[in-house]
Amino acid sequence: MRQLLVIFCLFSFFYGQSQTSKQLDSLLKVSKIQKDTTLLKTFNEISWEYRNIRVDSALWYAKKSLELSKKLKQEALIALSYHNIAAAFEANTQLDSAQVNHKKSLDIRIKIKDSIGIADSYNNLGILEDTKGHYDIALKHYFKALNIYEKCAKDFTKVPATLVNIGIVYKKQKEYTKVLDYYKKALNIYKEHNFEIGEAIITGNIGSVLLYTLEYETSIKYSEKAKVLYSNLGYSRYLPYMQANIAIAQDSLKQHTKARSNFLSAISSFKADNNLYELARTQIALANNYTINKEYELAKTELSNALQIIEANNFKEFKVPALKQLAKIDALTKDYKSAYNNHIKYAQAKDSLFEIEKTKTIYELETKYESEKKQKEILTQRAEIAEKELNINQKNTQIIGLLILALVIGVLGYLLFNQQKLKNIQLKKEGQLKEALIKIETQNKLQEQRLRISRDLHDNIGAQLTFIISSIDNLQYGFKITNEKLTNKLSGISAFTKETINELRDTIWAMNKSEITLEDLQVRISNFLDKAHIASNKINFKFHLNTNLSNNYLFTSVQGMSIYRIIQEAINNALKYANASNIEVRFTSENHHISISIIDDGIGFNMEEVSLGNGLNNIKKRAADIGAVVQIESTKDQGTKIHLSL
Repeated sequence: MRQLLVIFCLFSFFYGQSQTSKQLDSLLKVSKIQKDTTLLKTFNEISWEYRNIRVDSALWYAKKSLELSKKLKQEALIALSYHNIAAAFEANTQLDSAQVNHKKSLDIRIKIKDSIGIADSYNNLGILEDTKGHYDIALKHYFKALNIYEKCAKDFTKVPATLVNIGIVYKKQKEYTKVLDYYKKALNIYKEHNFEIGEAIITGNIGSVLLYTLEYETSIKYSEKAKVLYSNLGYSRYLPYMQANIAIAQDSLKQHTKARSNFLSAISSFKADNNLYELARTQIALANNYTINKEYELAKTELSNALQIIEANNFKEFKVPALKQLAKIDALTKDYKSAYNNHIKYAQAKDSLFEIEKTKTIYELETKYESEKKQKEILTQRAEIAEKELNINQKNTQIIGLLILALVIGVLGYLLFNQQKLKNIQLKKEGQLKEALIKIETQNKLQEQRLRISRDLHDNIGAQLTFIISSIDNLQYGFKITNEKLTNKLSGISAFTKETINELRDTIWAMNKSEITLEDLQVRISNFLDKAHIASNKINFKFHLNTNLSNNYLFTSVQGMSIYRIIQEAINNALKYANASNIEVRFTSENHHISISIIDDGIGFNMEEVSLGNGLNNIKKRAADIGAVVQIESTKDQGTKIHLSL
């Protein structure tokens, strides 16, 4: 009548015990030559093998596995390491520590979406809560695990194992109909997959549970079936469990002779296996069989043998029924003194067992009370939350209404504001358009005025200057002047007049343009340098324009003319005073600024000793007029550099 868990654990223990030592030796050996993930998995296997042998070693290897898995950042193996740490704590009955580590494992498995791992963690937490007596919580965990296993598990044993765990909880709650329901579901799965050991264990346990529901004949059928299955598998050690269950059912059906035969066979097997717990229990049951048949001496002998085992092994749960049965036999045989003494012992044993049971019952009742209390608190909290939610919903409705109203007002306000804004923009654009038209008209008038002035300059002053040159030339050739001084003077006047005409042409050129391109300026400067080279052919003139400067770069007419005049003035100064061999004009671009440099390699001058003449002052004034920065650098015998930045 024992639970499946007990029988299955016994099976696992005896079946696995012979394998564990060899398996451990093999794992420990290979771990010495492994590393990284392979070593990590081996550590986990070693920990699992050690959990029922040496808990401290199991815990040590599990922690080593955790340390290595964290180092390798293997989250699935970190979760497995926490699982093995929990298993070690569980084997050492440190249930709270086991629970903490199972939850850590669960959290990681949820994070990495390891479905089967999540189900395993829920199943493990269910076993812990079952052990603690928290049956409702245990069932919640088991059902979560079952739901996942049914959807995802490739290992078919996962589902029936969880069904059995659920059945065990219901058995503790004495809900035997539910126990049978879940056991039979598990049995069907084992049958479908021809898993004989699972089928044998579940069949035997169903037979045991049927004793509680008083279905004795059905119980015998299941127990007989389990006997055959165990026998076929070669697990003869489990046959006496089935024989004992069959005997109890037969005794209840008043088949006492058959029952006795099975009791004796089971007792013989339990003695051979040194299974003292089941031996004592079965001897008490056999004594009851003898008592029913009034074979009191045989009954007393069995009870005496059972009590010796009970006392030696502290099987307190069997002491009470054994003493009660012995006192009953003494009374039936009219040995009242022995009956009295055994009854006293029975009462004392019962009181002792009652204290144990009472403590257990109180704990279970306290647990149940706390659970109910928490449930009531939860219901109260839910009611409060529902009321608060209703109030919040009402407030939310009001707020939403106000927000909608505010939104409507806001939209209307925005539309009015936007309309006014568009109107203002339109008025502003109209004003800008008027200003632009006025400006264009002014510029057109100014351009007309410039053209008129330039025509007047060209037609009047230009013509007059040309007449002066012509007149001087006629004087020189017509009158055949031999006076050298006079000839030189007239030639100087003619040259000056020609220069004035050139200057006038430059002025007219600038006046005729509202904007001057860099290309226009380049042409003018190149022409000027060519003339300067003709006048001073011993000087090497260079003009350099940086390639990153666009020829379409625009200057105003004032800027263009001022730059040209500054360059002209600087070159004239160099020709007059510098005694230079090389004169260079450079146009470069620096930080979105145009830089113009006029450089000579002449005699230079000391900036501190020499006061600036009209030419250099004119350069500074012209630069200031167009908002440019001019720098004059000169060193004696090293030349002069005039730098203009615009």
